[in-house]
This record gives sequence, structure tokens and C-alpha cells, in this order.
Amino acid sequence: MEVDNTWPWNILWTDEAHFHLQGSVNTQNCRIWARENPFQMQPLPLHSQKVTVWCGFTAAFIVGRFFCEEIGPLGPVTCTVNGIRYESLLRNQLIPALQKRECVDSPIFMQDGAPPHIATPVKQLLNLYFGNDRIISPHFPTAWPFATSGCGIT
Repeated sequence: MEVDNTWPWNILWTDEAHFHLQGSVNTQNCRIWARENPFQMQPLPLHSQKVTVWCGFTAAFIVGRFFCEEIGPLGPVTCTVNGIRYESLLRNQLIPALQKRECVDSPIFMQDGAPPHIATPVKQLLNLYFGNDRIISPHFPTAWPFATSGCGIT
């Protein structure tokens, strides 16, 4: 395997995040440390209004701020991300954005293993545009450069 020193600079890092509109904070992503436990609680609605945003970036550019929403009777409504919606976001927003930048053939697409990310239609779309050699994601046979370089990282 030939070593490509530009490989890390071509990774398109991707993920989505929820932004709650009532000011609540996702405690999985935000921790507040204190010397003493204040024993205080703040009631929060079970399903607060939120906006879900997808974004990707490489060392050279940022792509997106794509909103996960559907058109309801009163206009756009935030929706949950599932395999069908994620595939639609990639097909209708990400791929055209990369085509506009004339760089569909260079990024290495990276995503986590969330269930919508590994749905069959998503895997087929990613294979079509990136091929197995330019996808870093669980359930894809990526040849990691570190595995063959002898540095012992697994």
C-alpha cells in the first residue's frame, strides 16, 4: 500500500447535532463541575422543541448547515433522523454541494455508526459516490492507513 501523506487532510468529518429552542442543554455533550452537589433539579419538557443540523468539514472547507426538517401544514418542522431522511439529505444536499465545489472525487467520507448512517440506502449511496476506499464508518471495509504503517495503532 502506497502511503498518502495528504490522506488526513482530505477527511470529510460529519455529524449532526440537536439545538433545543427552550434553552435546555444536552447533558451528554455538556458537563458542569462543582465542588459540592447543589441537589437542585430543573424540570424540562420530555420532548422540547429543537432544530437538528447536519454539517461536515475538511481541512479546506465546511459543507452544510443542513437542517433535518419536513414540510408540515404550517411550514418546515424539525424531524428525527432516520435512514430514509439521512439518505435524502446526503443525496439532495451534500452531494450537490460537493459537486458545486468540484470535489466529489477527493474527500474521504467519515461518519459514526448511528443506525441511520448504516441503513442500506445510505450505504449504497455512499458506495456510489465515495466507494469503499473513501468511507470511514462502521460496517464499511475501510483500509485504514495506520493498520499497515507498523505504528501499532488499532
